[in-house]
Amino acid sequence: MKKVIALVSLAALLVAGCFAMNYSYNEVPITYDGSDTSVTDLYKDPKSYDLSEPDGVADIIVKTNLEQTMAANNVAAVVFDYRGFDTIGESFILLASIAGSYAILRSGKKRKEEHADEA
Repeated sequence: MKKVIALVSLAALLVAGCFAMNYSYNEVPITYDGSDTSVTDLYKDPKSYDLSEPDGVADIIVKTNLEQTMAANNVAAVVFDYRGFDTIGESFILLASIAGSYAILRSGKKRKEEHADEA
Protein backbone atom coordinates (compact mmCIF):
# COMPACT_ATOMS: atom_id res chain seq x y z
CA MET A 1 0.00 0.00 0.00
CA LYS A 2 2.86 2.39 0.81
CA LYS A 3 4.40 1.77 -2.60
CA VAL A 4 1.12 2.60 -4.33
CA ILE A 5 0.81 5.86 -2.37
CA ALA A 6 4.42 6.74 -3.18
CA LEU A 7 3.91 6.03 -6.89
CA VAL A 8 0.68 8.03 -7.02
CA SER A 9 2.36 10.94 -5.24
CA LEU A 10 5.33 10.79 -7.61
CA ALA A 11 3.01 10.68 -10.62
CA ALA A 12 1.06 13.68 -9.29
CA LEU A 13 4.28 15.65 -8.82
CA LEU A 14 5.42 14.71 -12.32
CA VAL A 15 2.12 15.84 -13.86
CA ALA A 16 2.18 19.10 -11.87
CA GLY A 17 5.78 19.74 -12.93
CA CYS A 18 4.96 19.10 -16.60
CA PHE A 19 1.95 21.41 -16.38
CA ALA A 20 4.03 24.15 -14.74
CA MET A 21 6.77 23.89 -17.36
CA ASN A 22 4.25 23.96 -20.20
CA TYR A 23 2.49 26.97 -18.66
CA SER A 24 5.72 28.88 -18.08
CA TYR A 25 6.89 28.15 -21.62
CA ASN A 26 3.66 28.99 -23.44
CA GLU A 27 1.81 31.51 -21.27
CA VAL A 28 4.38 33.67 -19.47
CA PRO A 29 5.81 36.43 -21.65
CA ILE A 30 9.58 36.70 -22.00
CA THR A 31 10.81 39.68 -20.00
CA TYR A 32 14.46 39.52 -21.02
CA ASP A 33 15.93 38.07 -24.16
CA GLY A 34 19.48 39.41 -23.85
CA SER A 35 19.56 40.70 -27.41
CA ASP A 36 20.55 44.24 -26.39
CA THR A 37 23.39 43.22 -24.08
CA SER A 38 26.86 42.63 -25.50
CA VAL A 39 28.63 40.54 -22.86
CA THR A 40 32.09 41.27 -24.27
CA ASP A 41 31.60 45.04 -24.20
CA LEU A 42 29.96 44.81 -20.79
CA TYR A 43 32.95 43.08 -19.18
CA LYS A 44 35.44 45.38 -20.88
CA ASP A 45 33.86 48.57 -19.51
CA PRO A 46 30.67 48.09 -17.45
CA LYS A 47 30.40 51.75 -16.36
CA SER A 48 30.08 53.04 -19.92
CA TYR A 49 27.11 50.82 -20.68
CA ASP A 50 23.86 52.67 -21.44
CA LEU A 51 21.15 52.23 -18.77
CA SER A 52 18.58 54.60 -20.27
CA GLU A 53 16.43 51.84 -21.79
CA PRO A 54 16.97 48.61 -19.86
CA ASP A 55 15.84 45.34 -21.40
CA GLY A 56 14.25 43.92 -18.24
CA VAL A 57 15.41 43.53 -14.66
CA ALA A 58 18.13 41.07 -15.61
CA ASP A 59 19.67 43.67 -17.92
CA ILE A 60 19.83 46.19 -15.08
CA ILE A 61 21.45 43.62 -12.79
CA VAL A 62 24.03 42.69 -15.42
CA LYS A 63 24.87 46.31 -16.16
CA THR A 64 25.07 47.60 -12.57
CA ASN A 65 26.32 44.49 -10.79
CA LEU A 66 30.01 45.38 -10.57
CA GLU A 67 29.51 48.78 -8.95
CA GLN A 68 26.78 47.58 -6.55
CA THR A 69 28.21 44.26 -5.34
CA MET A 70 31.87 44.22 -6.43
CA ALA A 71 31.33 40.65 -7.65
CA ALA A 72 32.76 39.72 -11.04
CA ASN A 73 30.34 36.79 -11.45
CA ASN A 74 26.74 37.93 -11.99
CA VAL A 75 25.20 34.63 -10.91
CA ALA A 76 27.11 34.66 -7.62
CA ALA A 77 26.08 38.27 -7.07
CA VAL A 78 22.39 37.45 -7.50
CA VAL A 79 22.54 34.34 -5.31
CA PHE A 80 24.67 35.71 -2.48
CA ASP A 81 24.12 39.49 -2.56
CA TYR A 82 20.69 40.31 -3.96
CA ARG A 83 19.00 37.15 -2.60
CA GLY A 84 21.31 36.38 0.33
CA PHE A 85 18.68 35.73 3.00
CA ASP A 86 16.63 33.61 0.63
CA THR A 87 19.71 31.52 -0.19
CA ILE A 88 20.45 31.02 3.51
CA GLY A 89 16.88 29.81 4.05
CA GLU A 90 17.07 27.41 1.11
CA SER A 91 20.39 26.06 2.41
CA PHE A 92 18.86 25.51 5.85
CA ILE A 93 15.90 23.64 4.35
CA LEU A 94 18.25 21.45 2.30
CA LEU A 95 20.37 20.70 5.38
CA ALA A 96 17.28 19.87 7.46
CA SER A 97 15.94 17.51 4.78
CA ILE A 98 19.28 15.71 4.52
CA ALA A 99 19.48 15.35 8.31
CA GLY A 100 15.88 14.10 8.46
CA SER A 101 16.48 11.57 5.69
CA TYR A 102 19.61 10.35 7.43
CA ALA A 103 17.73 9.96 10.73
CA ILE A 104 14.92 8.00 9.08
CA LEU A 105 17.27 5.72 7.18
CA ARG A 106 19.44 5.18 10.25
CA SER A 107 16.45 4.16 12.42
CA GLY A 108 15.36 1.61 9.79
CA LYS A 109 18.85 0.09 9.78
CA LYS A 110 18.82 -0.21 13.59
CA ARG A 111 15.45 -2.02 13.48
CA LYS A 112 16.80 -4.55 10.99
CA GLU A 113 19.83 -5.18 13.22
CA GLU A 114 17.57 -5.68 16.30
CA HIS A 115 15.39 -8.20 14.43
CA ALA A 116 18.49 -10.06 13.24
CA ASP A 117 19.82 -10.27 16.84
CA GLU A 118 16.50 -11.63 18.15
CA ALA A 119 16.39 -14.46 15.60
